[in-house]
Amino acid sequence: MSSIFKYLQNKYPKSFWLMCFTITWERFSYHGISTILVLYFTASTTKGGMGLSIIEATSLYGFFVGMLHLTPLIGGWLSDFYIGQQKSIILGGFFIALGNLFLFLSDDRSILYLGLLGIMIGNGFFKANCTNLVGNIYSDRKISEREIAYSLFYMFINLGSFLAPFTAGLVADKILAVRDLQGTILKFGYKPMFLICSIIAVIWTFLFFYLAPKFLGDIGKNPYKNLSKNKKGIDFCINISKEELNNMKIMGIISIFVILFWTAFYQSFSSITLYARDYVDRSIGSFIVPVPWFPALNAILGILFSPILVILWGKLKKIKVDATLKISLGLFSMGTAFFFMSISSYITKDIGKASMIFIVLAFVFNTISELCTAPVGIATFNRLAPKQFSTFFMGLWYMTMCFGSIISGKIAGIVQNIGFFPLFFTLTIILFVGAISLLMLKNYLTFLDKDSSL
Repeated sequence: MSSIFKYLQNKYPKSFWLMCFTITWERFSYHGISTILVLYFTASTTKGGMGLSIIEATSLYGFFVGMLHLTPLIGGWLSDFYIGQQKSIILGGFFIALGNLFLFLSDDRSILYLGLLGIMIGNGFFKANCTNLVGNIYSDRKISEREIAYSLFYMFINLGSFLAPFTAGLVADKILAVRDLQGTILKFGYKPMFLICSIIAVIWTFLFFYLAPKFLGDIGKNPYKNLSKNKKGIDFCINISKEELNNMKIMGIISIFVILFWTAFYQSFSSITLYARDYVDRSIGSFIVPVPWFPALNAILGILFSPILVILWGKLKKIKVDATLKISLGLFSMGTAFFFMSISSYITKDIGKASMIFIVLAFVFNTISELCTAPVGIATFNRLAPKQFSTFFMGLWYMTMCFGSIISGKIAGIVQNIGFFPLFFTLTIILFVGAISLLMLKNYLTFLDKDSSL
């Protein structure tokens, strides 16, 4: 047992586990609200919601998540040159807690917008810095070890992503929902869930503040500008080498396909959520499965599949299964997920309610897609980014989530006019075409990447 502990401590130091703990509870505080936001927006005011139309709700949600992933670009720049990664994470936790508190207090749209704004700002300080710190911890390790570390790190992301929707479903639909004598929900418990997420954010921020000096030491403590001072002052010159230019081309090309992935992925929190609410038979005997539990399924499958993929990638190192192939596989898997959603939505035209088996299968392939795309993409951006702008370029990775989310919100909004089947089937075709197109670019990307480990 002691030898196993020593092995884990050497391969995965305490600093790594601190970041895993931090991301788990940050993801809890985020997914605790994200899985119910569209439901909260569209529920009537008498039922504890905001009473927005589907178009208003999906557009607002898409804009919120989009801006949520734009702010890390600004937060990354501030971290690199003025604040440092550790302080940025603490600032991020403060604003996230404050934003969730405003959502709890949101009786009108102005307070609601303040809450969403607070979470956007907090995420800007937190997201790229937390993710990039993992790469910094493994900066002197092999590229394959860094990829595997990010895959394990992503397992903890999924742990928080599972606990939050599961809790949100219990709190909003079961424990704190107000019911009549027949058991019909009169008012959902959305707002108490926002308060829980605020309290969780306060707790993990305080623990990171206390533990970071012990576990991280100087990693991410100071901004890059303090590390790059010379006799003439601070070197802000940007000299782009040919290798760095090629790396930027690679990141740019990959970004296009990752945006397509996120556009499809975020349907899980908008069109798929609405479809599950209205057109899926969610009964198991007398028990009705809460809608937020479907995103929780994605997370628990992520926890189960992550170690399997870590082992698989390790076994396939010898045959060079690179990032291009993994992301292509991710797009193909997401296309398969929407193929099952297409079957389900086609069936509901005749029978009204579809079996849960289709949405479960969709989330299985959705999860495989996420694990083939997100941690691999993060590790690739961390490796290819110029070191002096590492956090800024990690913010560019989150820009793909920004664009994907905004596009996703707009697409989800049109379901009210065209129906679910045309939307899901169109996404199926586009995702399959995207997977094939990226595979066709594989040789070109390998040529650009002289490291051959892309």
